[in-house]
Amino acid sequence: MKFEINQIVEIVDDKAVILSTEIRVLTQSTDLYSLAKDYIEEYADYEFVQRNQYSGYRIKSNKRRRYIIVLIPQQDRLIICSQLQTQTISKLFPYLWETVINSIEELRYFFELWNHQEHEEAKA
Repeated sequence: MKFEINQIVEIVDDKAVILSTEIRVLTQSTDLYSLAKDYIEEYADYEFVQRNQYSGYRIKSNKRRRYIIVLIPQQDRLIICSQLQTQTISKLFPYLWETVINSIEELRYFFELWNHQEHEEAKA
């Protein structure tokens, strides 16, 4: 089990005083989200954009500023909207396809396919 701990600290008379502590249990989707972000951030040509309910990545040199991949963490799964064609079109981003990820194995498989597609598009 993983936890995220956030503390607010104030310095009083050169000593740290903890004002508040927030401990949050990271659910599987949070772990999937973190792993997905780590994978995408290996590529230097993507720009990260954070919104309230999702985070997305765009190619830095893209003038149209469209997202290439969007991560939407939910309680027990991760929804990925991307250019990787699947059976479900994203409602939030109609030019992207939606994939539901329920496990680390599914996430690895998704990024294997995504990586393969990126290499194919680079060759074209």
